Amino acid sequence: MRKLLLPAGILLLLATAAGCGSHTSTTTEQTTAATTAPAATTEVTVFRLHGGQLRAQAVEVPQTQAVAGAALHALGVSASVQIADGTATVALAQAPADQVAEIVYTLTQFPTVQRVDVAGRSGLTRDDFAAYEPPILVETPAAGAAVPATFTVSGTASVFEATLVIELRRNGTVLVKQTVTASEGAPGRGTFSTTVHAPSAGAATIAAYAPSAADGTPQHEQDVAVTVTS
Repeated sequence: MRKLLLPAGILLLLATAAGCGSHTSTTTEQTTAATTAPAATTEVTVFRLHGGQLRAQAVEVPQTQAVAGAALHALGVSASVQIADGTATVALAQAPADQVAEIVYTLTQFPTVQRVDVAGRSGLTRDDFAAYEPPILVETPAAGAAVPATFTVSGTASVFEATLVIELRRNGTVLVKQTVTASEGAPGRGTFSTTVHAPSAGAATIAAYAPSAADGTPQHEQDVAVTVTS
């Protein structure tokens, strides 16, 4: 009888299979998902026109020390800004009057900026855009801002006898009501500031208005939505 000779490689393969028997080796691969920490952000205030009047709005931007430039970008203005000796110079050759008003109000909120050079005009201040100011302008907090349980409401107003009412409301209920006197009454424009203590956390609305001399009904009301965090 002739013997069948198998190649050495096949013999090795058969031997390995026999040694393993029916045992099956299972390898489990564990994939660890890479976690990325969320990018740090900071809240800035920008001034936008709504119905021809300026309103303060809170916007989250990537954390930066160049806050003025970040605020401009949040306005949709793709231009650099340089600040020196109280003047902010915006590298924007042309812009409509509405946009210039937004730029000037947004930049002059910073203590280092008293005037703005932009779109071929120099030395612009808020006085140049008084027509865009509502009778009551709440600047702090801005709409959409997160505030602590105790916070400041401030802004400017041109109202009868410089008298305003500040209310904190939630779901139609008045949580806080305070009467505030601005630094100057109409026809002038004065500043106002008051401290509000929210009784609980949650979404709320700051309502600022001038009470009617006849019956106390709200006049020139401005509503600002905020979130009380604690």
